[in-house]
Amino acid sequence: MTEVVYEQSIIGNGSMLAVIGGRGELRYLFYPTKSFPQNIHSSLPGIYRRGYFSWLTDWGDIRQRYVAPGILETMFRNGDASVKVMDFVLHSENVLIRRFEFSIPGEFNFIYYTSPQLWETHTADAAYFDDRYGAVVDYKRGLAMVVSGDKIPDGYQIGQLGADSDAFADAYDGKLNMNKLSIYEGFRGVNFALMWRLRDEETLTIYFVLDKSEEAALRELVKVKSMDCCVLSHGVADHWEGWISKVKLSGVINEEMVKHSAYVIKMLQDSEGAFIAAPTLWPDYRYCWPRDAAYSAIALDILGYHDEATRFINWAVKSQGENGAFYQRYYAEPGLKAPSWSFQIDETASVVLAAYVHFKLTLDRQFLKSAWVMVRRAAEYLAANVSDDGLTTPTVGPWEEHLGVHTYTNASVYAALSSASYLASEVGDRNRAVEWSRYASIIHSATLNQAWNGRFFSKMIKPRFDIPDSATLGLVFPFNMINVNDDRMKMNAETIEKTFRYRVGGVGRNPEDKYYGGNPWIITTLWLAIYHKLAGNIDKANELIKWALTHSTSTGMLPEQVDKNSGKPISAVPLAWSHAMYIVAEVINHDLFSKIAPPSINNK
Repeated sequence: MTEVVYEQSIIGNGSMLAVIGGRGELRYLFYPTKSFPQNIHSSLPGIYRRGYFSWLTDWGDIRQRYVAPGILETMFRNGDASVKVMDFVLHSENVLIRRFEFSIPGEFNFIYYTSPQLWETHTADAAYFDDRYGAVVDYKRGLAMVVSGDKIPDGYQIGQLGADSDAFADAYDGKLNMNKLSIYEGFRGVNFALMWRLRDEETLTIYFVLDKSEEAALRELVKVKSMDCCVLSHGVADHWEGWISKVKLSGVINEEMVKHSAYVIKMLQDSEGAFIAAPTLWPDYRYCWPRDAAYSAIALDILGYHDEATRFINWAVKSQGENGAFYQRYYAEPGLKAPSWSFQIDETASVVLAAYVHFKLTLDRQFLKSAWVMVRRAAEYLAANVSDDGLTTPTVGPWEEHLGVHTYTNASVYAALSSASYLASEVGDRNRAVEWSRYASIIHSATLNQAWNGRFFSKMIKPRFDIPDSATLGLVFPFNMINVNDDRMKMNAETIEKTFRYRVGGVGRNPEDKYYGGNPWIITTLWLAIYHKLAGNIDKANELIKWALTHSTSTGMLPEQVDKNSGKPISAVPLAWSHAMYIVAEVINHDLFSKIAPPSINNK
């Protein structure tokens, strides 16, 4: 029996993101954006056989893999029975397809249960069974979900959660009560199940279609049901194979993981350009943090996916606040602020840096022209938040722990103003180029002088918080505030390495970290790998990269954290920033860094 880690994998297109859990359940279904709403409460397949019902998710042997980009396979085995499920989302239509291949001796009933929650709530749902299409139609306020199979079902039940009509409870005797209509009542939401009588080596394809209206969703259902499922799956695989094939690499540890990381980040990019941090509600990371998104954009940019980076910057142009700043986090829709608990200056700095990197890689002057006003307003905001002593306005740092002047944040503003100065020169704005360069110089001196304590760069400058922090590795990459061969940076990296002695290896954020109990992170471990790569310590860098690979999930998803005792992936899976750092760690070298690094100011 294979132990299944609590994990998940993703498939999707520009506006639909399906999350399949590690036991083959449909866990989340985001539409019409990848941040909101999440339209599924639960969605499970079950088998009634020999007088006994079981959910496939409870079977003892469950294995998952991507058989091709965009095509996820889950294999269930239990005794003499096995079921293979192939999941994919059409790249051009908002349709999730789940194809079941059964190898079950004799006759059995297959029941597919779903509890929808359109607009992330059960309130005011309504659902009915449409005999014309053998489909369940669930609808609410301009959003419709249609679920059907490629065979007319032999039974159905449209019910209410917790009521006598509850479709979940109805499934256990292998029959369904054929109730055709249900609407939300009190606290009870709608749920439904479909049942097919099958035998031996049969197949069944289930379609989830989402659209703005019942009629549009049913039209799409008719269209996809008229097409061969294998042709559709090959089309999806060919589409994503073509996208991934743009990556040309040499000298990396795992080329497939670099390409897979690009795919994951692409899956987490909404059609409007925002990158979602992670497709999770526990913890709730299905938002765009501009900082995390900037790292994702940079990672794709250096692989040659310039269109994706451009789309992110265009999203940022539309999302920028009136004062030139970027909020802590957003929904995928441009400019739509998500629930936040602080402001972080480095969010704004990160977007400027992403724009700079994109211009350096493409030399696209049309892009620079379109992004310049955003860059100018952001730089003006950043400069206005730097005091005469070269320190930024107190803000929450990258780990969102404390309010103060953080070394990482100060360095990010340095890099942003240095980059903005360069871009100002490129557009002929000499006065701003000189002004922002002067600010960057002041910040540079203040940060290095006040953050350095003789052994390492402190986490915070004001109030003084004299503990090592992995984010200070950012002074090298991506901020280029200090030369990688500077003795202070060498001592700083050595201190960070010695600070964390986890049984499973890896590098944490800082010694006071309490989030999830304090664990090694993929981001921080790969940050150290990037430092070693640039410092010429290739073997050490590769060791850390391999550690991250070892602690990915069975389908190649990189988590936020790794449990310090068990070594299992925990917290958000997959995390876009983790995959971005993996790409950078694999491909970074001196030539690439010298091309994308912010201009050096007083950096000896």
